[in-house]
Amino acid sequence: MKGPSSEISADLVPLSVIVCTLNEEANIGNCLRSVGWASQRFVVDADSTDRTAAIGRSLGATVISHPWRGYSDQKNWALDNLPIEHDWILCLDADEVVPPPLAGEIRGIVADSPPRYAGYYVARRLIFMGRWLKHCWWYPDYTLRLFKREAGRFEKRLVHERLVLRG
Repeated sequence: MKGPSSEISADLVPLSVIVCTLNEEANIGNCLRSVGWASQRFVVDADSTDRTAAIGRSLGATVISHPWRGYSDQKNWALDNLPIEHDWILCLDADEVVPPPLAGEIRGIVADSPPRYAGYYVARRLIFMGRWLKHCWWYPDYTLRLFKREAGRFEKRLVHERLVLRG
């Protein structure tokens, strides 16, 4: 991992990525590789019994173990307790990847100073059996994933957590 923001190399973006996991060895590698351009990547692992934590470490992520208490609690714990160095946070699920065009958009948002907004929705693409479901209500599935650290908290829910922003 790189040091504080002032030491970030030009090719890395001052962005902190948080991925909460439990037994995600099949997915975590693709997820973390897709955000390799982010200067800080965290895996908050709920005591996986597979190789999730080892894969995360091998790809340069900081892996922190924290018992599972639900999606919103896990993410809020991460916001409150991780050594986050940057103003911008990107929360991903382990089975999600950031394609290059979206990575470019995020780079532009993070570089924009002062920022126009406190958070951004991402249009998720659902891939089922290798095919993009782009009809009916499956796309676009807008989800608030990129936000200013001081502006967001997750609403307390066990599932289908929702990020609530001030701003």
